[in-house]
Amino acid sequence: MPSAWVAHVQATYKKGKAKGMTYKAAMIASKKTYKRKAAGAAAAPKKKGGKKGKKEEEEEVEEAEAPKRRRKKKSAF
Repeated sequence: MPSAWVAHVQATYKKGKAKGMTYKAAMIASKKTYKRKAAGAAAAPKKKGGKKGKKEEEEEVEEAEAPKRRRKKKSAF
């Protein structure tokens, strides 16, 4: 099932197709008439980041402190 935006663009394209409208032009025209749903109707956005526990911070510090090994360069011979 297409998203609400895609369904709106497809409906606009069907209306304008008889007049020679391209799909790209339908997308531009749909931008002017598209209305998003109310914030309560849509799912809440996922939270990014946040605070981490002390255990997780300690693990990251230990991993970050380990020295990285460098690869040897191949000789040109």
